[in-house]
Amino acid sequence: MSIYFKDLLLDVEGGVYQPAEDSFLLAENLDVREGDKVLDLGTGSGIQALTAASTASWVLGVDVNPKAVEVASANARLNRIRNVEFRASDLFGSVPERFDLIIFNPPYLPTDDDVIDMALDGGDKGVEVILRFIGEAQAHLNSCGRIQFIISSINNVKAVENALSKDFRFRYAAEKKLFFEKLFVVEAELKH
Repeated sequence: MSIYFKDLLLDVEGGVYQPAEDSFLLAENLDVREGDKVLDLGTGSGIQALTAASTASWVLGVDVNPKAVEVASANARLNRIRNVEFRASDLFGSVPERFDLIIFNPPYLPTDDDVIDMALDGGDKGVEVILRFIGEAQAHLNSCGRIQFIISSINNVKAVENALSKDFRFRYAAEKKLFFEKLFVVEAELKH
């Protein structure tokens, strides 16, 4: 299936998260600054990485799903974007570098018997992957580093805010109401 977003053409194959309202909301609100080194966790089709590449000096997109790495790489070639690289990684597992900005469209649905897709499965309460991300992000940020990610009103938003407040100043940069939830783009910067 082909998806158009701004100037990008994305081909998405089965087994890879297809960009949806959460993807578009995050991509429309990216705070990429000229020359930033950017990490896109859970890159999926590569929509965030490829959007960030127009401003960033270099973007690394990672995904636990090797098929997503293939699809995102193909989308970079399709759109003739050369300042991106993609690799397989479970969050930061294969990422030794440090970044100015880390982007994450996390899985945020609570685990139940119907959730069998890692792109959707956020753990028992839906925030376990997000909390792990917050806990590990600081070690991969430059001194004035920032993170941007999506959370949902179906998540334990208070637990996410509590985790963020330890090391980050944060704000809600955007939101979108859907029929069963509200999505939020969280922007956070390391405290000095």
